Amino acid sequence: MKARVLALLLGAATIGAPLCSQAASISATFHQLAGSQWIGDFVVTGDGVPGVINDFTIYFPDASFASLSLGASPAGWDTLIVQPDVALHSPGFLDSLALGAGIGSGASVGGFEVTFNFLGAGSPPALRFDINDANFHAVYSGLTIVTPAAAVPEPETAWLVLVGLGALAGRRLRQSRGQLPSRSAA
Repeated sequence: MKARVLALLLGAATIGAPLCSQAASISATFHQLAGSQWIGDFVVTGDGVPGVINDFTIYFPDASFASLSLGASPAGWDTLIVQPDVALHSPGFLDSLALGAGIGSGASVGGFEVTFNFLGAGSPPALRFDINDANFHAVYSGLTIVTPAAAVPEPETAWLVLVGLGALAGRRLRQSRGQLPSRSAA
């Protein structure tokens, strides 16, 4: 009986351990500029695996991305863009190398911007990335976390909200004026 309970607890710990582990993450926010042209803003966060991020690569699949261009890169990072190649079925990529200390655990660096043409439907998906060691070998891989861009309300929506709030305020004012005489009469 004790062996069965011990095996059950060990199995649960083994299954739950990956859920508690920490790893590097890259978040992506995509903004549509015009037509199929987009800009992606990337933020890299060090969360323990590896201890310091000195190099990373974000991949742009060849079938749905074209015309990659580096919009911005933070100071202290050497960043390059390689175009996707449909003929070779090779993704394009952004690769960035820290010229200094890199990104430690719990720290984040943003400002990696890439403009591109998105050839797919809807908005760009999560992208595959690698965190690389000093020999440019992948030590951790994952998918970017896509965060929605802040929505800007259409002018018509803002006007409708203002009209609705004005109507509510007017009704409240009429009710309060209508109740004042009845209170003083009593």
